[in-house]
Amino acid sequence: MTDDGRGRRFGTVAEKYDRFRPDPPEEASSLVGDLNGLDVLEVGAGTGKLTRFLLAHGANVSVIEPDEDMRRVLVRRSPGVRVLAGHAESVPAGDGVFDAVFSSSAWHWFTQPDATNEFARVLRDDGTIYVWWNGFSSENPWMAEFATLREGPSDLRVRVRGRRVAFDPDGPFIDPRDFDLDWTWPRTIDEVVGNFETYSGVIIQSDEERGELEKLVRERLAQRFGGGVIELAMTLRGTSARRRPR
Repeated sequence: MTDDGRGRRFGTVAEKYDRFRPDPPEEASSLVGDLNGLDVLEVGAGTGKLTRFLLAHGANVSVIEPDEDMRRVLVRRSPGVRVLAGHAESVPAGDGVFDAVFSSSAWHWFTQPDATNEFARVLRDDGTIYVWWNGFSSENPWMAEFATLREGPSDLRVRVRGRRVAFDPDGPFIDPRDFDLDWTWPRTIDEVVGNFETYSGVIIQSDEERGELEKLVRERLAQRFGGGVIELAMTLRGTSARRRPR
């Protein structure tokens, strides 16, 4: 796949991203257990949607976010977080220094197996990796179809967002566990439009194309839901695994 640079364009919508992308639902705490006092690395942290969740649950959080504009929002909202100047394939940290590594809605941007090997390197034995995607429910046919509007009809460059990670059974991660956590996100039509504007397939469009998309999204939502608050069907999905003892 040719790299069209879309993964480095999120900073152009950093404030919108922080405002309109979903936070992890509080129910996600059941997936991670007690984080209090754990040393956690979050990679591809964006504006800190997951970061704030981890901090609120007592973790000592270090983050990697290569995009300067996204990172600026993250630091403003979480000034005490430790920022590492690196990327998924080259983590500036020693071996076995973290209890957990998190990635939320970013795994599809990483180069593999380099990133997986780096995360294994910096994790302590029996530490846990959590790979999450938080978005529209693909089990809801209408929502799944609606989500396709975020990409151009013939865009062959789109990075496929995941639902699971298939770790090499002979690799450094063992005991993989897949999960789906369904939740509901109340949004207005304006907020859904704002959410659409934070996806790479929309960011790279022209102003005219984005205007047409906004019109289409508003029409689809109004036809189905009318006005007022929309209860969006959401799913937090992904995979966790344990670092094989060295």
